[in-house]
Amino acid sequence: MSMPALLRRCRSRRLQRGAAAIEAALILPVAIFMVFACLEVYQYFRAAALLDRIAFTVANGVAMQRELLNGGQCDKSDDICVYGTMAQDLFQPLDYSARGGMIISTYAATEPDENGDVAWKAQPEWRVTFKGSTSSLPDPISRLGDTTVFPPARTGDTLVIAETFYDHEPFAISSHFWTALAGTTNMYSRFFFRPRFNDLRTLL
Repeated sequence: MSMPALLRRCRSRRLQRGAAAIEAALILPVAIFMVFACLEVYQYFRAAALLDRIAFTVANGVAMQRELLNGGQCDKSDDICVYGTMAQDLFQPLDYSARGGMIISTYAATEPDENGDVAWKAQPEWRVTFKGSTSSLPDPISRLGDTTVFPPARTGDTLVIAETFYDHEPFAISSHFWTALAGTTNMYSRFFFRPRFNDLRTLL
């Protein structure tokens, strides 16, 4: 092979290596960001599904009680504080201690008006708030201000509602984009159940 041809081949290889390096420099950061973005979306939707499941489980469990106590005996299945104790396990693998919260409420229907119509009272019969033991966040605030979103009320009706809260922390690499794209960090879910055996209007 002649010298000019050898020089041309060497120059071509150097150009190819340079082009590959430029392509890697452009593509690698995007690829890394996409991996983190996929993980972020997965973690968010996993947390949302867990909040739904927890709200369902707690509301259903309370609705099956024949009576509820408020004596602070958190090892008793019929004491309301047992649900605060259970929350630590129900929230797994989420960090309930530092970032979780839960509210359980019971609402009652009004007496029929002159037209026989029944609605939900604006204020709950009782409400209990729980949050993680090491949380520095404010106590969760109920989002049940509008009772028109409740199921239709019937005479003598009561409704158990469990609300779950979680402060989602995005990855540092994607946190700016998460908020810029209207992603929320204050996650919330709720479930409604009518009591099965008793109206549960009061905590004993």
